Amino acid sequence: MKKTLLVIAAVVAAYYYWTTTDRTAEDKISAAPMPETELVQQGTDSGKGNLAGIQPYLTAQDYGTESRLFGLLDSYMEALQQAGGIHAKTVVVFPEYIGTWLVAMHEKRTLYEQPTITDAMTLMALSNLFEAGYYALTAPPVNDRMAHGLFAMKAEKVCKAYYNIFSRLAKKYGCTIVAGSVVLPEPFIENGELRTRRGQLFNMTAVFDANGKIMPPLVKKIFPIKAEQGFTCQADLQQIPVFSTPAGRLAVLICADSWYPQAYEHLSGKADLIAVPSLADTDSVWRGAWQGYNGFAAPSDVDTSDYRRISEGEAWAKYSMGKRAPRAGIHQGINVFFTGDIWDMHPEGRILTLQNDTLNISPPAIKKGRIFNLWLQ
Repeated sequence: MKKTLLVIAAVVAAYYYWTTTDRTAEDKISAAPMPETELVQQGTDSGKGNLAGIQPYLTAQDYGTESRLFGLLDSYMEALQQAGGIHAKTVVVFPEYIGTWLVAMHEKRTLYEQPTITDAMTLMALSNLFEAGYYALTAPPVNDRMAHGLFAMKAEKVCKAYYNIFSRLAKKYGCTIVAGSVVLPEPFIENGELRTRRGQLFNMTAVFDANGKIMPPLVKKIFPIKAEQGFTCQADLQQIPVFSTPAGRLAVLICADSWYPQAYEHLSGKADLIAVPSLADTDSVWRGAWQGYNGFAAPSDVDTSDYRRISEGEAWAKYSMGKRAPRAGIHQGINVFFTGDIWDMHPEGRILTLQNDTLNISPPAIKKGRIFNLWLQ
């Protein structure tokens, strides 16, 4: 018995040493240099403001600490400012999921070098075995309890970091920021700050004013795609808000939500501008055959014979913001996609802009960042 107890003690001690060593810390990780970045200007300054899409090139290492991600995003904001693209009437839009991978903060350094997201999340679970196991076992009914458990386990830290990063940026540059999105359980606003509590996960975005405070309410994704449905929850269709900004009345739809007419029914005549944070796959998928609506039935106005007949990119142009927003009286907008190399995810984001009902689609951003400035007319 004594020998058995010694072996158990040795195993526990070895696990404790392994799991607590070689983790990233705020003061021990190098700042990320700004990657190659292109600046694109559309239109001219009419004094009405601008929608600026910031599409930072991101890697798993950039999510090691809050300070590293803030520093990198700050460098893009500074570049936009130096180009004359930040004023009181500026609305900056970041991509979907830009805050989500903060779940990897302060993990073992080898996590950021894993070949796949599955490997990375498995390592995270193993190096936080007891806490991750507890959150997975106590998760609400979901298909992917481990994914839910990891996001729930890190929720407080991710919530705080996401708020801090975008609040600081909005206050520093004195503009409105649509802060991409982040996955959090039961997020809510308290005294202008973001909070979270135990419960269902939502893919959500916050809109920050020029004072660094969140403008209520939060925007939650209504139509999560199949890959998200294993661990995130569908938001209430009635919650689609319109924000009063110095540039005009702003609507925000997260990615796939921009494909559904039900979302625009709540915006008709109420918004002047639209911002859509998105994430899509590689450019080969964009150019490949469209597989149809993902996660929910196609709306009645969709020609399902387009499935596998037109490309993914053509479907974005035909069925999302570019066609649906003008019908709701919204004639200017921007759709900003994620780009980067995060484990085995390699999104090569394009940027879609809507101006006077004309849709412009940029080339992909491959191995580089992009700042796209749309001057409002």
